[in-house]
Amino acid sequence: MAAAAAAGARERGEQGQPGRPGQPGRRALYFCGSIRGGREDRALYGRIVSRLRRFGAVLTEHVAAAELGARGEEAAGGDRLIYERDLAWLQQADVVVAEVTQPSLGVGYELGQAVALNKRILCLFRPQSGRGEHSKPWMAPPSTAAFCRPSPQQLPRAGVGALEYSAHLQTGQGRKWRWGVWMESTFAFSALAVLSAMIRGAADGSRFQVLDYEEGQVEAMLDQYFGADPP
Repeated sequence: MAAAAAAGARERGEQGQPGRPGQPGRRALYFCGSIRGGREDRALYGRIVSRLRRFGAVLTEHVAAAELGARGEEAAGGDRLIYERDLAWLQQADVVVAEVTQPSLGVGYELGQAVALNKRILCLFRPQSGRGEHSKPWMAPPSTAAFCRPSPQQLPRAGVGALEYSAHLQTGQGRKWRWGVWMESTFAFSALAVLSAMIRGAADGSRFQVLDYEEGQVEAMLDQYFGADPP
């Protein structure tokens, strides 16, 4: 059913045809976005893919598919087939565009491969999202909110190891703040998200660019990138 819907969309001109690197006037674009790392930005990925179609054939439109969940694709050939297919698409691509706000091991790997292949790369990041690599918690203003101590069964899922939960901080009002499993949400409001230095530091302002933006600006950012300095 999904394949039929995609075919119908292509007939209506809503999706680009698979990229052909040698096709005159038609760029091959590789879009990176989180899949197994979290699908919170799926709707935004859809907007990005839709805009990218103006500038070329998007090889990885499936990243924005509504039916694609955090478990990833269910390809007949398994993860090996997905890896080989995506690597072949990376090799074909003229430009790699990555939305890097949602931390993702897969996106990081794709960017590393793109650098090795000397591809043009555009990374888009939203500092106001409250995601990414946060500033160290103790550097952020402490919250007045109280958090419950998690049960031992919650510790592996929380990813906090042997953290001493009896530790606390004093807030400005003198109330004690308990370190809890949901403390991440506090820092989302008290500190800006910080992009990995391995991405931010790789930017050279030319072949590898990192642009900070707000969600409502994404179409304008893509128009500016592809219009002002066509790859």
